[in-house]
Amino acid sequence: MVFSKYLPNSLLLLSFFLFLIQCSSAKGMEREMSHIRANEEQADYAPSVSAPSPKTDSYSNELKIQKRMMVYSVNVNLQSKEIESKVTEIIKLAETYGGYALQYSSNGIIQLKIPAEKLRLFLSTLRNQSQNYSEDVSAKDVTEDYSDTEIRMENALKMRIRLLEILKTAKTLEETLKVEAELSKVSESIERWEGKLKYLSNAVQLSSVQVQVRQKWEPVVQKEYKPGPLGYPFYYLYIGLGKVKDGIIWMFVQEIPKEKIEQKE
Repeated sequence: MVFSKYLPNSLLLLSFFLFLIQCSSAKGMEREMSHIRANEEQADYAPSVSAPSPKTDSYSNELKIQKRMMVYSVNVNLQSKEIESKVTEIIKLAETYGGYALQYSSNGIIQLKIPAEKLRLFLSTLRNQSQNYSEDVSAKDVTEDYSDTEIRMENALKMRIRLLEILKTAKTLEETLKVEAELSKVSESIERWEGKLKYLSNAVQLSSVQVQVRQKWEPVVQKEYKPGPLGYPFYYLYIGLGKVKDGIIWMFVQEIPKEKIEQKE
């Protein structure tokens, strides 16, 4: 009887304690989930902070191509009394400025390579040492071509690294052969881009100069003849005979028209 009297109160207390336990467990779960979400958000945010933005990439590319890459070509024409000696002189002058001759011939055509930073000084010196000098300078901007080739080569290098990683995980012979074929193509592209970059770099560093040396003709001045002490008698005799000859010819020229006029009358 006594137990049955206090039974409802005990049930109420038990249900109250169960409710408190449930609330505390729910709050703990909620805290744990919020902590997990915070960790997930931090993990998602971290890569976005460390990854370079497109603006940063474009800015770095602009810094790479800020300096213009120019290829200079020069055609020079000049004159000299002696062609071969002038050709030798021009080649030696080019060597003093760090250049060299690619080709030259006896007719005065010279193909030179001159460092770009010393091109103006070389042309100025050659102009001062030459006669009837003229030059024609042209320039080509290869900055965009060089930058585009450099980007293509970087992409090809990245592709080769990826293909090597795939080759390690290949399981069948067919997969291995396919990856090796792609690797061969990518390697050929890398060699081609490297060759083009080397060619453009050399063209920028060394300017091409073609020189045409022409013969300079000078008029021949005839000197007045002056005989020596023993030659004066013969000299005056020669002059006298010349005057006698001119007089005889002049006499016949004067007489022939008179005879024709008398015949007509």
